[in-house]
Amino acid sequence: MNKLRKFNSKYMFLILVFIICFIGLFVYLKGDMYKCEILSEDEFATLKTWTVEKDNSKVILPYGFKYTGEPIVLTKKIDKANVFDDSQYLMVMSRYFDYTVYVDDTKLFDLTTPQNGFSKTMGTQIRIVRIGKDLNEKTIKLEIRPLLEDHIQYSVAPMMIGTRSDIVWHILKSEQSEVITAVLIIIFGFVLLLLAIIIRCSEYEDDESSKMFYLGMISVICGIYLACQFKVSHIIAPNGYLPYYFEFTSLMLISVAVSLFIQTNVDGVIKKLYTSMSCIFVLNVLVQTFLNFVLKIDYKMMLFVTHILIGLFGILILSTMIIFHKKKSIQYMLISIMFPIVGSIIDIVRLYRISDDKTIYFFSMGLYIFVLMQVTRTIRQYLAKSRSHLKAEVYEHLAFTDGLTELNNRLSFENDINECIGNNRPACISIDLNNLKRANDTMGHSAGDILIRGIATVLREAVGKDGKIYRIGGDEFVVLIHDITDDGIEKVLKRIEKCRVKYNEENNVNLDFARGVSLYTEGDTTFENLVARADAEMYRDKRLTKKGRRDDYE
Repeated sequence: MNKLRKFNSKYMFLILVFIICFIGLFVYLKGDMYKCEILSEDEFATLKTWTVEKDNSKVILPYGFKYTGEPIVLTKKIDKANVFDDSQYLMVMSRYFDYTVYVDDTKLFDLTTPQNGFSKTMGTQIRIVRIGKDLNEKTIKLEIRPLLEDHIQYSVAPMMIGTRSDIVWHILKSEQSEVITAVLIIIFGFVLLLLAIIIRCSEYEDDESSKMFYLGMISVICGIYLACQFKVSHIIAPNGYLPYYFEFTSLMLISVAVSLFIQTNVDGVIKKLYTSMSCIFVLNVLVQTFLNFVLKIDYKMMLFVTHILIGLFGILILSTMIIFHKKKSIQYMLISIMFPIVGSIIDIVRLYRISDDKTIYFFSMGLYIFVLMQVTRTIRQYLAKSRSHLKAEVYEHLAFTDGLTELNNRLSFENDINECIGNNRPACISIDLNNLKRANDTMGHSAGDILIRGIATVLREAVGKDGKIYRIGGDEFVVLIHDITDDGIEKVLKRIEKCRVKYNEENNVNLDFARGVSLYTEGDTTFENLVARADAEMYRDKRLTKKGRRDDYE
């Protein structure tokens, strides 16, 4: 029961941590009066209104356009509102296009995809370009060169002007909540992976470890996919192509992990279907990676294949929900997965209908719901299994423990002697409490219980960690010691006698017992032979005690 109380304490501590985190989140969201700006808001501006040089029309960024065979040129005249005292920088985010930056027709920066690179484009690229001071009344020109021709819809994101530190700070500030969420999802995934590995290596290995492992993989991969959508990732990445690569590969791998996760919850023909689906998803990853790096076919141009597979996967999950509608555990799992699947399908439709290249809003919301539901499920199942294991340990402890002395009982002794024969030179000390019946008859059973607990105290103090002590009967005790010499057993017997005398002096009782010792020899084929010799020696000692001729160990 002590273990159960300890478990409840841990559970309460976990609840306390969640409460503290919730209060911290509330303070963060509602604490505007304590807000402290590290950098000035006056050193930063977003340039949204630009002019298309070809037809002199005004456009507001984000500006979507199609490939026409010619570069698209945008111009912006800087006014006093966008002029600051320090050196000016322009943040430009390109996606599937190269560009050149001019100030009053002076070329300041050129982004060109390497011809011998991994693919036709570098995906999303963020550059913070120095454009100098004294920009009032000067014109910034951006020449855009699409790289994938008419295969996709292009979009120019709003540009930022200001000091370099202010631009970076505002990017971090604008995405802090999303970045924190993605990081927490990744951490949650790694925690699940670690727990799954621990469970697999423990004596409690079961199917839940596989479910936990794949759920951890889903969380890590989804977290990476979300992180690749943020401007912050492109700023801190060691090279500009890395976030682009992980964005598409993680999107393809999500379906693999989800399919394997569902596979651990179903059986029969449905399980084979998900196994086949997993193989198709893996093949999709391998083929697209080969085509991208070898044949230079950009990931973006093959994205429709992944979208089709996601749509088919959603139909399969929906069918599985209908088939297993009576199984609540599977229904809960499938419903949680449907949120990001449906969200991704909505985003795919938005992508092809409104040509918004960054539409992952509904997928993100679905993913957050999925993670929240799975966190709840995982914690609930983990707590239930932990409580079950703790109860099993408590029951096992009660089954193998003597209630009066808290020593190991006869059942534990019989269970252990079968393993002792393989140890080097095991020894057995058989002990029998003298005059227990007389104490029970004259002073009551409580007096006898005091003597029994007394001998248990003596043996614990004398033997310590050198051996294992058992109460195998009313007044019978056994001590098993492994790998001990004749001199070693002699020292143990002397410690027992010394502790007995000390106990009698401190408690004003007459605790006395007979003992017998037996060391394992080459002739012993079973441990029972060793115990029998110790018992015979103990009864001999008891007879000598009654005759008053036993030699005490000083």
